[in-house]
Amino acid sequence: MTTTTVDAFTEFCRITISEKGGTDYDFEGMTEDISAMDWGEKDIEGIATVKGGRIVKRTPMTDESITLKVYPTSAKLGADNEGFIQHFHPQTGDAIQGLVADDDSQPIAVKNSHARKTYRLLILWSSLLPADAATLPAAGEAAYRIQVVNAYMTSFKPSFDDKIISAEATFKWAPFDKDGAYNKVEESTDGSSQLPAVTAFS
Repeated sequence: MTTTTVDAFTEFCRITISEKGGTDYDFEGMTEDISAMDWGEKDIEGIATVKGGRIVKRTPMTDESITLKVYPTSAKLGADNEGFIQHFHPQTGDAIQGLVADDDSQPIAVKNSHARKTYRLLILWSSLLPADAATLPAAGEAAYRIQVVNAYMTSFKPSFDDKIISAEATFKWAPFDKDGAYNKVEESTDGSSQLPAVTAFS
């Protein structure tokens, strides 16, 4: 099989944000708009003994996060991805205020919400990008994919720094679930075999 080699993955990527048991939102991303990646820490602590030695105490891994820069033009939540705020303030699942459905009727009104949704993030780089991050790159193409599950959107910070409306959205997750299974996996291929297929997030 002919394979495609790359010196580095730069510039463009595909991003899919999936609600648990719900909708997939696909983005054609620019790598430079991934503002921050924090893969946590596996810290240690040296405990002094009376003899002057040290015993190494391993501390649990800290939480991980990723921040994406987005350019919303609406408060609407839809397949065209013109809005993002309803990911942070879901208009469904807030029993306290009686919010039961995402607002998609003009004019859009997004109220501060008690609700939170659980997300999966897929970020894909490839020598030949497919239509979205959940689609496998063609056979023979090099690829690198980050897959995160059980993430929460913990921050949404609008800005006018570049003289246009933008926002930084941060997703955060624990490194493992309650049973100790991983919540993030990074996968790559040189093109000699394809990445594993992405299963539904439910």
